Amino acid sequence: MASKLDLSALTLNPEEARSASEAVFSKVYSNPLLSDAHFIATGIQMKTQIPIFGQLGLMGKVSNGCTPVANAGTIVASQKYWDPYLSQDRFTHCQADINQLFKMWPKSSTALQTWENIDAALLAFLTERLEAAMINNITRIVWFADKGALLVANGGVLKAGTDIAYFTQMDGLWDQIFTAVTAVTIPAAQKIDIAKNSEASYAAQQALDSTTALDVLRGLYNALPAEAFDGTGLKFQITRSLYLNWKDYLEDKSLVFQLSTAEQGASMDNYRGIPIVVRNDWDRNIRAYEDNGTTWNKPHRAVLTNIANIPIGTSDEGAFNSFDAFYDKVTMSHYFDTAWYLDAKLLEETQIAVAY
Repeated sequence: MASKLDLSALTLNPEEARSASEAVFSKVYSNPLLSDAHFIATGIQMKTQIPIFGQLGLMGKVSNGCTPVANAGTIVASQKYWDPYLSQDRFTHCQADINQLFKMWPKSSTALQTWENIDAALLAFLTERLEAAMINNITRIVWFADKGALLVANGGVLKAGTDIAYFTQMDGLWDQIFTAVTAVTIPAAQKIDIAKNSEASYAAQQALDSTTALDVLRGLYNALPAEAFDGTGLKFQITRSLYLNWKDYLEDKSLVFQLSTAEQGASMDNYRGIPIVVRNDWDRNIRAYEDNGTTWNKPHRAVLTNIANIPIGTSDEGAFNSFDAFYDKVTMSHYFDTAWYLDAKLLEETQIAVAY
């Protein structure tokens, strides 16, 4: 078995780094916490029903005395179903495959323990990287998966060379949004166009007008129906490209101080009192995978909805950051197994405003 550490790019000699503090690791990407951007429904199994109940209508006619007239109003119910898929991944690490000259994570000095004994710092490093990768990939799948995904060469949007099996597990939220816009189940007035998405080059796409982000935030806010503003949980979620354009606009207008609020002691961006969640992961995934060689696929995107309207469904939320680690004496390798049930749903199409 091969080691999960590819050291081929390092020159190994008696003087290379001997501790993790002397190395520079590729930065682990930070995603918004899942709970910041979604309601997480647990205990979800195959075909679990999601009942959606409407509101009662008009009430309050003048009394008819001793013979009241029954109100004919009803609560209209609709439904969707959770359809989670089961993911499974195994990562294998053979301790003996680490080059003896690499001193950062030394092998056991006992010959028979060469394969089984793993340095505590190395185990912590592998654990941290695996946990980070799990969250990165869950957020990617939740938003960018599409059962009908195709490579650019086959009429799709995925970059040449992409393994489409990592994108066809389920229909993610962007696919659901695009489908709902096409079917006009998201009302046409609740879809804001971002003109620069249609430009013919990367450079032209990135040349946003100075008020693009403001126009998007204002457009989403004004387009969302009034009832969506009831209660709590309403949030803007926007690409980093739009966020940077927004911050540039505020700085140019000297308005930065007016549109941030303190939440639990930290400054949090908002527009008209609604928090803004910056989706750096959207930009990263679009640029990494939705690239036809000339342009990116809709690089500027935003949504405004209650996070309870775009829930993630899973059997066990703990599966998002836990895994099974064990050593097998037969293969003399360490194994790290991950698995999760996962689905995501846009529940009420009329309760979301989108921009792209």
